[in-house]
Amino acid sequence: MKGEHAVRLLCKLPGVAPSGYYRWRKGGSSHRQCDDAAITEQIVVAHEASRATYGVPRILEDLRDAGTRTSKSRRARLMRAVGLRGRKKYASQPRTTDSRHAQPVAQNLLAERPDPTGPNQCWPTGIT
Repeated sequence: MKGEHAVRLLCKLPGVAPSGYYRWRKGGSSHRQCDDAAITEQIVVAHEASRATYGVPRILEDLRDAGTRTSKSRRARLMRAVGLRGRKKYASQPRTTDSRHAQPVAQNLLAERPDPTGPNQCWPTGIT
């Protein structure tokens, strides 16, 4: 198609600069791609050092300590690209009931009473 039409015309239609086309044709990686590769290596090292627990916020701290400055979205994009995710911390659930005890279970006093015939005749409650 390049032989039939001018490169400038072919670049104008999709809105690409001719200089960008020639740079792409020459090949090679851009500065951004090289920086992304270096930052990705640092992210992988920091993630492995944390035993695969660190996510984007903690990776930020490690990279800043190493002197690398990146944005949160860039780190997240690079981590997604190599398939790294932080391990989510789950809040510990408070245990209010111990069901494994030797105490007898309280009897159901409502089952022993006749069914209520109107409102406000029976108010069941519970304590936990």
